[in-house]
Amino acid sequence: MSGPHPGLSRRRFLGGSLLVVGGAVLPACQSDPIGGSAGSAKVTLNHWYHEYGEQGTREAALRYAADYTKQNPDVAVKVTWVPGDYKTKWQSSVLTPEGPDVYEINEVTPDMVAQQQVTALDDILGSAKAELNPHALSPLTHGGKAYGVPMIIDVMLLYYRKSLLAAAGVAAPATLTELVGAAKALTKGKTKGIFVGNDGLAGMRGVLPFSVGQSVLTDRRVSYATPEIADAFAVARRMFTEKSMLLGYATEWYDPGALITGATAIAWGGLWALPRISKELGDDFDLVPWPAHGPTGKPVVILGGWSQVVNGKSKHVAEAKKYVQWLWLRNNEVQQDWALSYGFHVPPRAGLAAQAEPLRTGPAKKVVDLLNQYGTRTTALWAPTVSKPYDDAASDIIRKNADPLATLTAAAGRSQEALDKLPTV
Repeated sequence: MSGPHPGLSRRRFLGGSLLVVGGAVLPACQSDPIGGSAGSAKVTLNHWYHEYGEQGTREAALRYAADYTKQNPDVAVKVTWVPGDYKTKWQSSVLTPEGPDVYEINEVTPDMVAQQQVTALDDILGSAKAELNPHALSPLTHGGKAYGVPMIIDVMLLYYRKSLLAAAGVAAPATLTELVGAAKALTKGKTKGIFVGNDGLAGMRGVLPFSVGQSVLTDRRVSYATPEIADAFAVARRMFTEKSMLLGYATEWYDPGALITGATAIAWGGLWALPRISKELGDDFDLVPWPAHGPTGKPVVILGGWSQVVNGKSKHVAEAKKYVQWLWLRNNEVQQDWALSYGFHVPPRAGLAAQAEPLRTGPAKKVVDLLNQYGTRTTALWAPTVSKPYDDAASDIIRKNADPLATLTAAAGRSQEALDKLPTV
């Protein structure tokens, strides 16, 4: 996902770095990676992670680093667990060669490539590239080169309460028009029909262009100011104006609490929420993709997730690449463990996703099938400077009743100006 990981509970963890040397975990400030306490290690790799909310993730990261060091005693891996505003911290850290050798991102922007904050990884991807979900690779790819390796895939789609739909005589929506009608019919008493975010936009604005069979970008051309996308906004706006949307709830869309408590009948959410929803609701839920709109429309499932990159300014690029290759391309056990033992995600490699036992039955299998059939996401050119005019336009259309096509057209000009300023790489 773009920006802070929306599936995280942000449980409290201690920040700071830990150094893994010869299989032992030591505080980095108490180790000399070049001296005697580092054993035979000749190179220290600093591996940054953002502060995951799922319990056990930091311990897992340390265990992987320890295992790698045992197999490669010339290399010590320092795991740095970064709390708080991870994006701001990594952006400042990679300005010099003293930054992390390996770090996590959601997408690789052209600026990152131009400023050598990343390096191409095609030489380590090898045959595994064909097995990686192409939509997971798209925000990491420029000029045909891949600058990152996906670690996990998050899948976002619609959940609904079967009992509430049955009581209202409403079928699972297959079109946007049906979704609008269902949301209105399901709004009764303390229950609202749909929850896509406390602002009425968060989960919806990104899917509407895809739902008509189009996209916000076509190569380096902004393409969201079309009559079809404008019409999708006009139809979707009715859920806001008809007061069918749950707004200002105690938690955001990435937490399934609103669906579980019955505050909403339909909710935009992620695969990460499935275990809790299953535990709390039993069989009283199902899921569908965001529905299609118009004659060329397509259902939509959005991909998100985290990926690993190697800092192009690192003093140890070759060693960092070898470490990333071992961790995220060759070590099947690590990849399944990271995706499914602490949170609930899809391994990016198709073969591992197909083999993963928790994803082979029930609603989880349905999510994976929908991912394979309808999964998509924007490319790495959808940078914050490019997307902000669109986000502002979406807010004005939905919340302020602005003219959809005129508002999108004006915003598209500003987005194109921002896009034209991005480096060509």
